[in-house]
Amino acid sequence: MGNLTPEEVRALIKASRIARERGIKLGVNVKEICEKAGISRKTGYKWLKGEDITKKKKDEELQKLVHLKVEHQKVLKENAKLRFENEGIHLAMEIHGMKDAIKKN
Repeated sequence: MGNLTPEEVRALIKASRIARERGIKLGVNVKEICEKAGISRKTGYKWLKGEDITKKKKDEELQKLVHLKVEHQKVLKENAKLRFENEGIHLAMEIHGMKDAIKKN
């Protein structure tokens, strides 16, 4: 039982606290927990599955967010590069006496 993730440790500690507060013995089975909650075992598992689905959705959204942030940084870099090039073109046009062409753009 040595390879627990931080999330598992938090869940176990939280479960232990809740069980103690609600008068449920540690090591109790799912049926007894659900009976104490006044729900069916099927409902208990349904709730658990719903939590797993919610966590999966949050993980997917986080991955999308990270991807969007990476893409945003790429766009910012490209924008900075294009601005620099544009400023260079405008400066070159000004140096070569093409001010009228700059004003038209």
